[in-house]
Amino acid sequence: MIGYVYVECMLYDVHSLKGKRSIIKQTIHQVHNKFNVSMTEIDFHDLWQRCAFGIAVVAKEKIMAEKTLQEVVRVIDNRTDLEVTIVDYEWL
Repeated sequence: MIGYVYVECMLYDVHSLKGKRSIIKQTIHQVHNKFNVSMTEIDFHDLWQRCAFGIAVVAKEKIMAEKTLQEVVRVIDNRTDLEVTIVDYEWL
């Protein structure tokens, strides 16, 4: 089972692309250290206060993939420097 989640976020206290990139890099590093998933920024590359992540996981069963992706979204949502606005799951 392949699980994919699209996570869109707002970054309110960012005033430059450099600041945005720093937060994105920290977020991806945090997720990679805790979970065995693939994660990258996939949209809004030139906007300061918006970002979108694509996160994918492969698991034996859908329940395990779903649990992992929900935990990843929870970690991102618990960050104080960004706010999760849209979460969309897909299954292959």
